[in-house]
Amino acid sequence: MVGSLATAPHPKGFLEEVEEPEALRQAYRNLIHWPLLSLARVMGPHLLATMAGFLWAIDLAHRLGGFPTGLQGMLYLLPWYPLNAALHAIIEYLVGASQSQRLLAYLRERFGDAVVVDTHLRIPFVFKVLGVLLALGLLPLMQVAVLVYFRLESTHLPGLVIWGLCSGLILLVAGGILLTREVARPLQAVLEGMQAIRCGEGQVRVSAVAWDELADLTQGFNQLAQALEAERRQNLELYRDTVQTLAAAIDARDPYTRGHSQRVGAYAQLIAQKLGWDSQKAYRLYITGLLHDIGKIGVPESILQKADKLDDQERKLVESHPLIGYEIARQSRALAAHLPGIRNHHERLDGRGYPDGLSGGAIPLEARILAVADVWDALTSHRPYRGALKPLEVYQRLLCEPLDQEAVQALGALWREGTLDALLEDAQQEVSPKLENYLEPLGSTYMPKTE
Repeated sequence: MVGSLATAPHPKGFLEEVEEPEALRQAYRNLIHWPLLSLARVMGPHLLATMAGFLWAIDLAHRLGGFPTGLQGMLYLLPWYPLNAALHAIIEYLVGASQSQRLLAYLRERFGDAVVVDTHLRIPFVFKVLGVLLALGLLPLMQVAVLVYFRLESTHLPGLVIWGLCSGLILLVAGGILLTREVARPLQAVLEGMQAIRCGEGQVRVSAVAWDELADLTQGFNQLAQALEAERRQNLELYRDTVQTLAAAIDARDPYTRGHSQRVGAYAQLIAQKLGWDSQKAYRLYITGLLHDIGKIGVPESILQKADKLDDQERKLVESHPLIGYEIARQSRALAAHLPGIRNHHERLDGRGYPDGLSGGAIPLEARILAVADVWDALTSHRPYRGALKPLEVYQRLLCEPLDQEAVQALGALWREGTLDALLEDAQQEVSPKLENYLEPLGSTYMPKTE
């Protein structure tokens, strides 16, 4: 069975180096046909070579007196050879299908839908069933018929019939099990794919190999999965644009904080990824960053733009914005995941933050990361009461603040790598920077550039 891999003209498609798209598609196409290529190999050169060798052998044996019957009688053995080859081919076909599924999944995982081609290959399931029954059922009966024809001395007709029926039954059961597994494999793959979609996983594809009516099922599932991904991506973009517009409207109330929410979200996303968060969870934190100051809509502009020191009443109004934002956001079930970050991004590890006075691990992790991103952007941006501070000075100050130090160190590593340069440059501009200046699309998430 392994030898049938030689039929693939592009074995490098399974190696680490990336092949050209057309070469990968050809490897995919040949992989789809792998069991059929194996079938053709067994029923073709193997069978012909065996039969040719058989004819030569019996002719030589007859000339040397090695057989008690004539050449014509020996030719009755010929039908046994294609049946035996068919048995070999069917078993290799059924077993090869499961192996090709693994390689197909590997190609899909590495290269996605770019390698997928429609082979337009269909073998009706009824033909498969008939082929298994004929090849596996007739072979033992043919052997019994040959033995009876030659009237071997040890021949006992009832025993031969029993032997033929038992061996035929065993082969039929084995073939039925293999055939059932081939049917169950794509069905199980579709069920697993449905479960993955239900759990919110992205890029779900079924890689089960099928050449019968089940191929339409797997292909239809993959097309449905693609359509759902496109719709999800469109909804995500609409959701992001809506939140981004809302954040920009809030930041625009103060010319010194324009773009602040976008940058805080981008900083928080980068920190989360540096800490090992998956892209989807980190992107959700980016959305929280966009919304973290939504409560400022309830704070008068005169206070937000005041250059002098705030009095106690004004400070209380400013410090109420996390609660105001929390009350606004909790009206929408879609924003439930963002509520901890909106409410607690001004909490501090020593318990001196607001509005709840939480301390240490009681502060949600997303809020601790947002706090670091919020302070970093505030200090590296211009304010009416001071100019922007240098990143080194800000980082040293954050190391001494009651903030999550793992998040601070992750931010420092990002800054030293140069990942934050575009964000820091945008923070110096008077106008609100466009998000596209420092974010680039990657699938259904938005990853900060590292150039």
